[in-house]
Amino acid sequence: MKLEIDILTNPKEFIDNWCMGYDYPNDYIYYENIEKGLEDYHSFLELFRWKNGIYNVSNSKMRVIEGFWDKVEVLRELKRDFDWELFENEFQPHKSSNIWKIFLLHIMDSYNFPIFDVQVFRFHHFIKNGFIKEIPNNQKLKYDYYKNEYIEWFRNLRDNHSLNPKKMDESFFKFGQILKPLKGLPIKLV
Repeated sequence: MKLEIDILTNPKEFIDNWCMGYDYPNDYIYYENIEKGLEDYHSFLELFRWKNGIYNVSNSKMRVIEGFWDKVEVLRELKRDFDWELFENEFQPHKSSNIWKIFLLHIMDSYNFPIFDVQVFRFHHFIKNGFIKEIPNNQKLKYDYYKNEYIEWFRNLRDNHSLNPKKMDESFFKFGQILKPLKGLPIKLV
């Protein structure tokens, strides 16, 4: 089976086409709160509810969110002057819950820190390597992939083609969803 992907030859067209298929529950919550995510707890919580995909967040996840909010001053400082060492020391993304910790980066600066999840990993790995792979379970591997491979690739694509980062997130998420049932099939990029 051959799969033709225009992201490498026409990124704008790819993004415009694939983001139209994006369908994530309650996306209005994201748009209503992303600019105020570090300003008030309600917006911060709403963004995590949106990311969770289910409005009712379990008690254990609520404790995690509240722990993040307890460090909102650190996030505000990072927004003013980002430092990987400070972020990693404060939030320990190599250890646990790193998809949500990466989402903290997105809340802090949605332009420079794209959303990252299993769908986006599947998409990006496929584009780079030509085969479908699932996101590693290992927290350190996931975080290192985001920090050392995905961010730079995302920013270069965004900047070289003047792309909207949210539409990029949406199209990569959607394409990653499409790839999941194809895992294991002999697919070649054209």
